[in-house]
Amino acid sequence: MLRKEITISAAALVANAPSKTVILIGDFCLDVYYHISSADLEPSVETGLMVRKVSRLQTSLGGGGNVFANLAALGAGKIIPFGVIGPDMFGIEMMRLMEKAHPGCDSLFVQEEGWVTPAYMKPILDGAEQERIDTGLRNSIKEETVEAMLAKLHEAVKSADIVMINQQLEGSIYTDRFIDGLNTLASENPSVMFIVDARSIQSRFHGMWHKLNTHEAALEAGIELDPLKSDLPADEVGAIMKKYNALTGDPLIVSRGQFGAMAYDGNEFYSAEGLSFLAELDTVGAGDSFFSGFALSKAAGLPIDASLNIGNCVAGVTVQKLHTTGTCTPEELCEIAANCDFTYNADTNIRKIDKPFEAEIIGEWEAICARPAIEYAVFDNDGTISTFREGWEDVMETCMIDAVTGGKTVSRSEREKIRAYCRDFIIKSTGIQTINQMVMLVDIVRKWGLVPEEEILTAKQYKDIYNTALLKHIHDRLERVRDGRLDPRDATLAGALDFLRTLSENGVKIYLASGTDVDDVKNEAHILGFDKYFTGGIFGSVGDVKNDPKRQVLRDILSKEGVDMEKLAIFGDGPVEMREARSNGALAVGVLSDEKHRYGWNMKKHSRLLYAGSDILIPDFSQYEELANFLLKR
Repeated sequence: MLRKEITISAAALVANAPSKTVILIGDFCLDVYYHISSADLEPSVETGLMVRKVSRLQTSLGGGGNVFANLAALGAGKIIPFGVIGPDMFGIEMMRLMEKAHPGCDSLFVQEEGWVTPAYMKPILDGAEQERIDTGLRNSIKEETVEAMLAKLHEAVKSADIVMINQQLEGSIYTDRFIDGLNTLASENPSVMFIVDARSIQSRFHGMWHKLNTHEAALEAGIELDPLKSDLPADEVGAIMKKYNALTGDPLIVSRGQFGAMAYDGNEFYSAEGLSFLAELDTVGAGDSFFSGFALSKAAGLPIDASLNIGNCVAGVTVQKLHTTGTCTPEELCEIAANCDFTYNADTNIRKIDKPFEAEIIGEWEAICARPAIEYAVFDNDGTISTFREGWEDVMETCMIDAVTGGKTVSRSEREKIRAYCRDFIIKSTGIQTINQMVMLVDIVRKWGLVPEEEILTAKQYKDIYNTALLKHIHDRLERVRDGRLDPRDATLAGALDFLRTLSENGVKIYLASGTDVDDVKNEAHILGFDKYFTGGIFGSVGDVKNDPKRQVLRDILSKEGVDMEKLAIFGDGPVEMREARSNGALAVGVLSDEKHRYGWNMKKHSRLLYAGSDILIPDFSQYEELANFLLKR
């Protein structure tokens, strides 16, 4: 799906969710965090044992409660929970949190005997989780409790838009009688979608949609997978899903982590790309978030592919909330749908061609050939046209290491860890505005903890340090071109100037969009003599972290000029512009440029441009005539 379609789907969910009724059946648990400092430890006068003084007590909903919290945060109109708690303080706290999340919700069933509310008590000593104490693992549900829940379910399902089943604990409420009752309910109410996410008894549910991850689906289908290999290609996942469907007769959804999700209804496959993040992630509860987003989307009437994408987006919000099983609000959902980075081409076979020009083709070559002649083009600058900034990664790496260490001496092993982290960050963040990279650098410095808080600089200060070092790095090249000692072609990618000229002479409106400061981009374009080709304008960073020039240019083209995306091509060597092209339906031409030699393939850029959504990969513009003829349909 295109970004526009996903944002429309998100808006539809937000609009329709308040009128929907969701039945949620599950193992409702409570997470209890005891925050303790080692500085506060002291022996008890009575026992001599160490006393742990709790500075902060924190509780949150877990298990089915986490699904409940996600549904509530997304704006579900009515949530009817079915689960059991005990007559204890944890049960009271559970209902307090549920009432706070969704005022007016029905109470869970209380079993007076033989039941202790499942709770996970987690001591957090100096920020690190210690051995925990669990309650509710030896519960025994009474027959009358099961029958009371089934009787109430019989009535509630008549007004429900969807029924969600979540199993976390062994035994618990899921007796043979209760499972049989749920299966009967599903068969008697075919107009209501039932969807189950069960940790250990998935195949015992029938006549429902099943939600699993790749390894769970393989295990249920009797297929043994390498436990360390989770990123299976789509065709292998599809084969597992077909086998599971053949065994159960039921449709299923398989979440694939960074590569998105797939669904199979017995006739057709559906898929959604995964999301790509630069920040540190916490995946605890991600499955519950996806489950909630997908189910509520289906309840709201969205099609399967849209619901998969919404599930991904909801999980994408929560995994960025560290050290908590976070939730996703409607505002956060709409924000991530409009601005998230997708992971594309995870399962696409690459076709290498020599004619009409040397390239790697990703996806359907026939569909690319069938596109109309381009009338608009957007170019990145550094590494796509100009090679002035060749080596900028090394400059940024040095600046980042200095920032993280505060210029202090650290051990060799620690420095190498920092270096590896910085390199990985630079690779992943290539193409975004420098100011945004520096905003993230502030967080990295703080996370590493080697620099006192009062000595951590602002993003702008770190950017100024980097810019000063970079300008020193490229100063000689600039001066050589400026005074005529170096030809502009010697500071640009092979064929780039001729390609720009050819497109311009054939009426293509061309835009330049760079993450580098706009004044620097305009100055360099003038020195190199290609500013005249950019009739659409030259755009660069203005120091606004919320105003990425590449995204802004594309949105301006869409809103102000009403461009047919089929007639737009976007060229670049970074993932940002490729994702913007792919997610909006433009032709994404990735340039695997070797900036040092100015020609030839640089395979170090391959993965980042592939997964960012490139349709075509080229090494340079040395075959500019053939490339122009192909794009202009001459």
